[in-house]
Amino acid sequence: MMKPLLPLLMLFTTHVFSATAPYPPLNATTLDAQQVSSKAKVTYLKFWATWCAYCVEEMPLLEQSYQQANDGYQVIAINIGFNQSQRGVVSYLKKHDYQFPTVFDSDGSITRQYQVLGTPQHILLDGHGNELYRSALFTDELANKLSKLQGSR
Repeated sequence: MMKPLLPLLMLFTTHVFSATAPYPPLNATTLDAQQVSSKAKVTYLKFWATWCAYCVEEMPLLEQSYQQANDGYQVIAINIGFNQSQRGVVSYLKKHDYQFPTVFDSDGSITRQYQVLGTPQHILLDGHGNELYRSALFTDELANKLSKLQGSR
């Protein structure tokens, strides 16, 4: 009975604790050794784990967002690394043929930097690191924001 309430609770708590100051730019290396940065780009971050049922359910939406982003925004998936192995995450992504860039947060530093309290967590940042939107689940509001950004500069 508690499971359906968990995302709602996470949604509430993340809005209460959202940062007001800009986040420092994310500079990280993906699982396929590519450098990614949120500096000067609108960035959609999704924090997730393979053991998170809601995360797994939403992965096709993340892939769709990545494929439709064009030059309007970039997508970076952050696997939180908790109770995960890098090898297991790579295997999961390959099994489902997901193409979006994925960072493995082995020490939890990125997760802490963005004050993520639970998974899934969706964060949309402007090019200066200001949080434009945050939610526990992939919402219609997030879909609308991403749709408006597609192909725009």
